[in-house]
Amino acid sequence: LRPGTTLYDADSYTQDYRIESWLGRFNYNYDEKYYLSASIRTDGSSRFHKDARWGTFWSVGANWRISKEAFMEDVEWVDQLKLKASIGQQGNDNIGNWAYTDLYSLTPVSNSQMSASFYRIGNPDITWETTTNFNVGLEFGLFGNRLSGTIDYYSKKTTDLLFWLSVPESAGSRGYYGNIGDIRNSGIELA
Repeated sequence: LRPGTTLYDADSYTQDYRIESWLGRFNYNYDEKYYLSASIRTDGSSRFHKDARWGTFWSVGANWRISKEAFMEDVEWVDQLKLKASIGQQGNDNIGNWAYTDLYSLTPVSNSQMSASFYRIGNPDITWETTTNFNVGLEFGLFGNRLSGTIDYYSKKTTDLLFWLSVPESAGSRGYYGNIGDIRNSGIELA
């Protein structure tokens, strides 16, 4: 017969994740020919240390409807011609919770004692991964819109990549997250 106070199994955890965002946006349209938009956004994520929690991201875009200009009135085979450009940023915090602090796991060693063992290295300096996108393109509709399409050039650069860094297991952990490296993609899209 075992006493009622003997613990055989118990576990508990919580996976709280919070993000707070503030956004401002501006749109302008002049004569339905010239368009301008801009935005700024500030995000705070619980996945980063309080000293590196906030990131600010922005965007600007412009659009010129060339087909609405007076010099295009006599060009009957062009139904729509639009030049557009934009540049902007976005942030990524997809690394899971508590990567900024050391983690320990608890294991029972007897009915009345627990043992803490090192589980994962924390990095208080990790912060937002930032992607900057640049696009410039042309949209067209020709011959009663029977032929339409877009031609776009894009460039995407990601900085401060959130990356898992492996360390020898003799350090007590398999690794930690850090902001390392940049990556760039660019190309032309036709539709």
